[in-house]
Amino acid sequence: MINWPSLNGKRIGTVLNSSSWDSTPAVIAEETRSGKLITRIGRVKTPDGFNITMHMTLEEYRIFNRWWVNVCRRGFFSFGFPKIDDDTGEIMEYKFDPKSKIGKKNTSANNLEITMVWLEAT
Repeated sequence: MINWPSLNGKRIGTVLNSSSWDSTPAVIAEETRSGKLITRIGRVKTPDGFNITMHMTLEEYRIFNRWWVNVCRRGFFSFGFPKIDDDTGEIMEYKFDPKSKIGKKNTSANNLEITMVWLEAT
């Protein structure tokens, strides 16, 4: 697990309230010939997904992009970040969803909105 990038000792980016998350059931459902649905355990742990929208300045984005390419190796390594669905400040381990992309949107001048999908590291 690597550290999230920082600037002047402060973690870069601010997670916005428009971020969302979901929990995926860890069951497999099968329909019988009579139409009943039977469920059984499919996986012991299915990682929860987090649709993150983060505000960054242009300077923060440059640091993030260097970290993404050179340190995180474009999502190969997991990283530590304060728990998204809680306000305790507890550091959790996340990883980038390999099926997603990082989106960038210039909202004004040197302000950017970065969107990405994280998964709980299992």
